[in-house]
Amino acid sequence: MTKIRTTWLILAVGLTLFFNVAPGVGAPPQEGRFYVVSTGPAGPELATLKAIETMKNADLVLCEPGTAKRFQTYLQGKKVEDPWQELWHHQGKIWMKELSSYPPEEKKAVLAEKSRQRDEFVKKMKILLKQGKRIALLDGGDPTIYSRAFWLLEGLDEGQVEIIPGVGAYTASMAVLKKASTGGGARFVLQTAPFSFFGKNERDDLVQALSRFSGTLVFYMGLTEIEGLVNTLKKFNPGDLPVAVVYWAGYPQKEKVVKGTLDNILALIAAEKEKWMGMIIVGRAITGPHFILSE
Repeated sequence: MTKIRTTWLILAVGLTLFFNVAPGVGAPPQEGRFYVVSTGPAGPELATLKAIETMKNADLVLCEPGTAKRFQTYLQGKKVEDPWQELWHHQGKIWMKELSSYPPEEKKAVLAEKSRQRDEFVKKMKILLKQGKRIALLDGGDPTIYSRAFWLLEGLDEGQVEIIPGVGAYTASMAVLKKASTGGGARFVLQTAPFSFFGKNERDDLVQALSRFSGTLVFYMGLTEIEGLVNTLKKFNPGDLPVAVVYWAGYPQKEKVVKGTLDNILALIAAEKEKWMGMIIVGRAITGPHFILSE
């Protein structure tokens, strides 16, 4: 009887070891994670604690050299790569910004090549994720608004990705203005860019529709088209509608605000050299009360 019990005990232990592999002995690695981390508009001052912790725990950090320099304190000993040097540039220029100016054949070729490069990059990331690596892509501002990071995420499974939110340029702009974007009687807050705001066939349709209501318009990447933007807004809105341009929002040493109206903002910013890093805010919230309480 004792021999039978001993045999059953040995068999039970063997089956347990067979079906439950001891940790670290032949067990497949747990799948990694691809993090898109908001670094805020500038440096560590406006990054969240979770963002800092994520980059500190990453096995691979993806970012531009300037971002790596600003966050070097937290990237000591890390493997850091710049994915954008190849993916984001064509003949020394940012290809997405220049795409509309390319001849049809060149445009087609650039799109095909950049898509190929992106797919190859994603394949490499998938291999690392299978190995259990934690990858942190550092992205300035709010990574859910006009973020190039999502171009890379198209090839990854949603379950492999985690977004670490943070302070965006819009939030930083309203902070320096010391105003609530929902103030001044605003019934809505719209965040957009001129290329989205203007229709391809009818540039005035959305402008005219929104002019019926009091709201706050927030424009990203609008400085290059601010003249057309202001002139279009003036067609359907009063000339005294407040406008603010916040240059380098969230950058302590560079931040600058120019306030005016639809009638005079172009003259007020004419001497400004910066033509890209600026948020455009339009609406009564800039000068109006934070709250309009009903009786």
